[in-house]
Amino acid sequence: MLNIRGKGEERASVGSSEARFLRLLFQELENSAIRYAVMRNYETLPYSAGGSDIDILVAGKDIEAAKRVLLECVIKVEGRIIGAVQTWNFVEFYLIALAGDRWWGVCVEFYSDVAFKSAVPLVDIATLHHKIQEHNGVSVISRDVGNTIGYIKEVLVHGDLKRHKPQYKESALSLIKHQQNVFRTVFSPLGHRSQILLRDLLEGASPAECAVKSRWLRFSVLISAFTRSPLLFLYKICGHQFFRVSRLLNPPGTVLAILGVDGAGKSTVINAILPALKEATHNAVFVQHLRPSFLPPLSRLKRVDKVAMEPVTTPHGSEPSGVLGSLLRLSYLTVDYVLGYWIKTRPRIAKRPAVVIFDRYAYDMALDQRRFRVNLPPRVVGWFCAVSPKPDLIICLHGDPKVIAARKNELSVEETGRQIESLREFARREPRARLVTTDAGIEATRDRVLQLVCDFLQEKSKRRIRM
Repeated sequence: MLNIRGKGEERASVGSSEARFLRLLFQELENSAIRYAVMRNYETLPYSAGGSDIDILVAGKDIEAAKRVLLECVIKVEGRIIGAVQTWNFVEFYLIALAGDRWWGVCVEFYSDVAFKSAVPLVDIATLHHKIQEHNGVSVISRDVGNTIGYIKEVLVHGDLKRHKPQYKESALSLIKHQQNVFRTVFSPLGHRSQILLRDLLEGASPAECAVKSRWLRFSVLISAFTRSPLLFLYKICGHQFFRVSRLLNPPGTVLAILGVDGAGKSTVINAILPALKEATHNAVFVQHLRPSFLPPLSRLKRVDKVAMEPVTTPHGSEPSGVLGSLLRLSYLTVDYVLGYWIKTRPRIAKRPAVVIFDRYAYDMALDQRRFRVNLPPRVVGWFCAVSPKPDLIICLHGDPKVIAARKNELSVEETGRQIESLREFARREPRARLVTTDAGIEATRDRVLQLVCDFLQEKSKRRIRM
């Protein structure tokens, strides 16, 4: 039985819904006799995740049981799973919940082993078992070994030493210098040559030399794994690539578009929902204004020296272009949507259950032609909108035209009312769209938007993984 009372229980976060979930999760893992250990960043557990994701190493045959325990704990705290991805050696969950008037979230990952590209084992699991300790009643891997694992993974995956947390490098260097036997045995799967390269990398070199050595280290661990077991290595590498391709074809992430007339509160709502979504997804949330911006602004192509970066305060201040100019503008924007989606947005949502939020989207070209200096029949503009990749979910903000028009004084009440009615009509015929009124205030609007987003993401996660 875990004993998590006593020291540190008076912390402010102990009574929170997040603390309740974490205490419950580790208590149930223990009660279910699941062999586990948190790998790193566990200083604030089980009272808070401390803004970090929770990486938990679980015995291979206990993965399914650990997954069931987590899902049961989510239900008990009335939370929701808004993102999930699974391969043969890990499963990742994004959790979000509402406690009172505060939304919170956390990312939990279960690993059956520690590997690079699912094919290169980095640690000897049997030896690692002897480095498990207890921290506030939670089973954890000793800090020096856990941080060294983090450092090695960062070097192999990213290669850019600037991304690493300083404590990772400090722990790895200390382990190699002062506990050589532990390092050699725990990280024996790396191979002798790779261990030497890692030590050289840690002991310092110029940035250029570090970049070269990190590439050699990656090559060395791959060769070591291949020579040790060629058929198993090739099988796992092919499996790793299969999962990558499957995520590209069926992305775990989501594209969310938020539409609304000027003054409806799009930016305010986005800023209100960001903190909870970032907590739940471990910062896998990206915000784009209007379009992917794969192509530069048209004004830059026209060699305009100063491209306005501030919000547009006179959206109808310029005269619309003629037919040819309007067609060129729409064509340019549509190409940006198509190329930007496949080159920028799709890789982001394919890698993990990320959320890409668009403040406005291609539909604005039809809802407010004047903003884009376009003057064409609605049906023609609709054709261009139809070609653009569709978001997974569209939130349409609306409300009292007089109240909305008074917020910015950029559009007349009549024009504001016309756009709101057009948006409502769009939402009625578009199955991906959800209407949300902003008349009730920002907190009520935030909660309604988050509820709709969570409903959608939870259903998507259920379809992706057996829950």
